[in-house]
Amino acid sequence: MFNDTIFDTWLDQKANEIVTTMGNGSALTPEQMMVLVLKAQTNHFNHLDIDLRNDMKDLREDITRDMKDLREDMTRNMKNLREDMTRDMKDLREDMTRDMKDLRDDMDKRFVLVDKRFEQVDKRFETMIGRMDSMMIWSFATTLTVGGIVIAAIKFL
Repeated sequence: MFNDTIFDTWLDQKANEIVTTMGNGSALTPEQMMVLVLKAQTNHFNHLDIDLRNDMKDLREDITRDMKDLREDMTRNMKNLREDMTRDMKDLREDMTRDMKDLRDDMDKRFVLVDKRFEQVDKRFETMIGRMDSMMIWSFATTLTVGGIVIAAIKFL
């Protein structure tokens, strides 16, 4: 963990000496017990350090894999979204073109109807003008006839 080889070497030597002393059946002094406890703690720390490093390595690999999968999913989803939007825009364009054509056709039909109505109105005006002309001629003829009768009546009477 600390990469302190001098301390580790000294601690290993002292721990081996104490284990040998214990093997002979000798009692341990408090200092020797403290050395053994220190050796046990350094071994424990060393194992924890190795476990922590392995866990960090696994975590890094998991995160890297998850990020790669996420990137692939996002790329795939963006591609699908782009294709969907392109298809929808194409459909919308076709619908709008068809609707515009239908509106144009409907407008053309309405213009034809308006033209026919104007033709009917023109015919009515022509009929009315013809009637007015005949009324004017009849009124003028009646006025001349009455005027002639009045003048003749004045001359002969």
